Amino acid sequence: MDKYSVHLRYYIGDPLEEIRQQEVDKIGERYGAEISFEKIDKRTLQDGMMKEETLDKAIEEITQDVITVVCDDETGLRKTIMAIYEKYRSPRTVYGFWGSSKDGARIAKELADKTGGGW
Repeated sequence: MDKYSVHLRYYIGDPLEEIRQQEVDKIGERYGAEISFEKIDKRTLQDGMMKEETLDKAIEEITQDVITVVCDDETGLRKTIMAIYEKYRSPRTVYGFWGSSKDGARIAKELADKTGGGW
């Protein structure tokens, strides 16, 4: 069977606290999931304000924090995602799971709907 994969895309102001690599590593170790974290920051300081031009940009090029979870089994994936939601809450936009496997996105959305995702 294929592995489940989920990309959790958090935009500015989405997570409850700053996402830290060592914290997501602990979650992955606890539930047997492979987890990676990428911080993408394309903003620039203009006229004393942080700004970003997002029109016509690919979603992967926009400022965001991305937690990627890969797991062999559904139970491990569910436990891992719930731990992430409890710490940071779920992504809030329709693009929050962009790039996930079909089953991974389904599970992540289901858990966010079931629990409210921390919102």
